[in-house]
Amino acid sequence: MRKAYSGEIYEAALAGISNDRAHGLDSCVPGQRKMNALLALGLFNRGEDGAPPAKWLLSTLTWYTITVSPRWNQLVFISDAPDNVTRYLVPHGDSTPRLPGMRLRAMYDYRTYALEHVPTGAQLVVTSRLDGKLQGVREVSHFDFRTLDDPLDSVEERQLADIPPMCDAAQTLLAGMAARMSMADPKGRWATGNWYWDPLRRDDGRGRDGDSDPQRKLWGAEDEWEAQWTGLPYPGDVAAALTDPMVGISGARLAKTKRVYHVDFGDSVLKIHI
Repeated sequence: MRKAYSGEIYEAALAGISNDRAHGLDSCVPGQRKMNALLALGLFNRGEDGAPPAKWLLSTLTWYTITVSPRWNQLVFISDAPDNVTRYLVPHGDSTPRLPGMRLRAMYDYRTYALEHVPTGAQLVVTSRLDGKLQGVREVSHFDFRTLDDPLDSVEERQLADIPPMCDAAQTLLAGMAARMSMADPKGRWATGNWYWDPLRRDDGRGRDGDSDPQRKLWGAEDEWEAQWTGLPYPGDVAAALTDPMVGISGARLAKTKRVYHVDFGDSVLKIHI
């Protein structure tokens, strides 16, 4: 059921199933959940209208084809361009910091990068392996990635300090956006399309209106967060993905007003503007 939505192969989907036999997309240790939420802030802020994490430049990753495979103690990005994807996640050389605090832990064959987010202890794997497994012969990276021997610099510390406080339920909502950025309902009711294309090929002009520079903003504090963007995906599709009866966040509720989708989880709310 999970792979029918996520696009994972069986082995990758199975690795993410939680002990209670739930889909596992939101089942993770607290540090992993926090890192996944920070990743969402980087992915879904872009342009002049974006909140400060737009400067991390992670939104560029939404133009890559990435299969997201969440696990209990790691998040796996499966891509045919893992070298490029990793370069947008880990600071290297004198580059602008990417996800603040992300470091290269090890590299394996099949262009598999094992990353660690130092502030949270969370793990991120970027690989061309369809099963997402972290195994094989260790190799040496050809890029000057920062490693675990490199402490956070002052820029990274300031970027992390600028992130507003976020309660646990809000972290789950934001992390859920990142976990579902490349999913599609097999019955054709919604699709997130890695935030750059519409797998359902709807022909109403959204995403093809000359907007080659989409603007995105995902911001808030504590238990209230808001999201608004131009272009794809459809706002209703993201709201549907988060609350889908099969692969949504368990306990999340969806309500709609004229201009806003309200996704409630616990005491937190994510307001997705139409």
